[in-house]
Amino acid sequence: MQHIIYLVPVMAIIGLLYTYFKFKWVSKQDAGTPRMKEISNYISVGAMAFLKAEWKILAYFVIVVGILLAVLAQTNPHSHWLISVAFVIGAVLSALAGYIGMRSATLANVRTAHAARSSLKKH
Repeated sequence: MQHIIYLVPVMAIIGLLYTYFKFKWVSKQDAGTPRMKEISNYISVGAMAFLKAEWKILAYFVIVVGILLAVLAQTNPHSHWLISVAFVIGAVLSALAGYIGMRSATLANVRTAHAARSSLKKH
């Protein structure tokens, strides 16, 4: 039972590989008419601008809370400064997941709209 901890990174890698292959599959689908592609590009640029603005604010929060966790760990004998490192790593990985999700969503939306124009039987 103590070896079950090794399943966590294995399952994470399997999940990332699955996501990668699905992302590639979605990317290969037809994005529709030139006008659909143009609108999709505007949506994608706007979504990325939103994420960039969000990350700027989030970065300040993560830095301040990370420092507070490290300082408070020094005053608490039941804590450790590595908690702050784990917090920062978690925040960075969460931001990365948000980026991947936003890119996937903006790519998939136009392809879904185009596929719906032709038929559900085709896909």
